[in-house]
Amino acid sequence: MLTLARPEALALAALLPLAFVPRLVSRRGSLGMADVGPALAAGRPPLTAAFPMTCRLLALGCVILALAGPRLVTETSVYRGRGVDIMLAVDLSESMAALDMPLPDRTVSRLEAVAQAAARFAADRPGDRIGLVAFGSRAYVVLPPTDDRAALTQALARMAVGAAGRRTAMGDAVGLAVKQLAGAPGLAKLVVVFGDGLSNAGEVRPADAARAAAARGIAVFTVGVGGNGPAPFLVNHPLLGQEIVRENAAVDTAALTELATLSGGAFFRAEDAPALAQAVAAVSKRTASDMKPVPTAEKTPFAPLAAALAICLLTLSRGLSATRFLRLP
Repeated sequence: MLTLARPEALALAALLPLAFVPRLVSRRGSLGMADVGPALAAGRPPLTAAFPMTCRLLALGCVILALAGPRLVTETSVYRGRGVDIMLAVDLSESMAALDMPLPDRTVSRLEAVAQAAARFAADRPGDRIGLVAFGSRAYVVLPPTDDRAALTQALARMAVGAAGRRTAMGDAVGLAVKQLAGAPGLAKLVVVFGDGLSNAGEVRPADAARAAAARGIAVFTVGVGGNGPAPFLVNHPLLGQEIVRENAAVDTAALTELATLSGGAFFRAEDAPALAQAVAAVSKRTASDMKPVPTAEKTPFAPLAAALAICLLTLSRGLSATRFLRLP
């Protein structure tokens, strides 16, 4: 919204007609003298001849506007509080390519459904610091805990199956997430793991990682993504091209339950996209945040711009009056 800091300054616009007084007086005093000005201006249209005066009037208008203090006020909210520190751990192993997560208009892979659900989860927790760990055969930090939701959403959208290897190092991922949360200032600290629970790679056992998390006051919530039966996969056949095949991609609910229980968290089952949305909503409800929005107003002043424009117009007017529109006595 555009506002004025000193709107009463606009009353000075009533004095603009006084700018013509010097010009009228000059004309009255030169009636008895030979004047070659009309001859020089004979070939110019009247509007062109008045261009220097127009520049001066516009410059005075800009000065008055600058005195009024125009500014753009943008109302925003800043969240205050200790907040909650969260690390999302997302499985990128081959099983996450299974196309068994139906949406109202299409069916997506497990990974795409997780990316969408995680982005909604983060959007529902403004002000909290949320980071991202991805894992396959190895685990790595994609994004440390941050309140930058745009960066997190982009990181989730860029994840791809197989980017970290074909196997599943779930214990390493939890251990890395716990390390990222060490010393975090939030009211609570938690890790949310999305995957099938079939840990078959890495140096740290999931149970050991869960105990380490519990020792540091960090709860691990696990979400088992996908169905239990053979799941459809889109594969590239060397002769037939792309085709759908069904392979076993069951969720190890026992391993995920153990991981959550040992750390003081909880396990949630998500066989389809609606169940996945319910799971992340349940995790959010269990870890309430104290972040509260505080309305703020960001003010962008335009007075310097108006003043600079006035200087440019006055300079242009002065230059034209001394050259192209020079009046001889």
